[in-house]
Amino acid sequence: MQAQWPENSDEINVFIVEGTHRLATISINDYGFLQSAKMAQTYLDRAIQILDLKRSRDRAFLSEIGALKSTAKEILQEYAQFETFCGECERFDHLVTHSWIEWLSKWLVRAKSRGYLETVGHLLAYKIRAFHSRVCSLLTDK
Repeated sequence: MQAQWPENSDEINVFIVEGTHRLATISINDYGFLQSAKMAQTYLDRAIQILDLKRSRDRAFLSEIGALKSTAKEILQEYAQFETFCGECERFDHLVTHSWIEWLSKWLVRAKSRGYLETVGHLLAYKIRAFHSRVCSLLTDK
């Protein structure tokens, strides 16, 4: 059984095109990790709204929508944790050091956290791109 499109398929088209552009920006961290995390959360909220627009009587289709919404919420939670970590890193970067030992310790922590940010940022970018591909496939499948 075919899925029924929402009244305004332009909204879905805009979501797909805008989402692709937004994910490219998120993936390469054009605006930094913190801003990328915020953009990703906005995108995921929008994806959940778009998935809620889809109507169908096909149980398999509805199951796929449910699975995608669940995945979106999981990734959303991961990005919220990432955003919190980014904020803590930023706060740590602004702490004043009082000696060369503190400065050296701070430098080491910043280097380690930067590596962590890059690793997690790339992993989350991969997850959100895979999610977007699945959503686009579902939304464009007639």
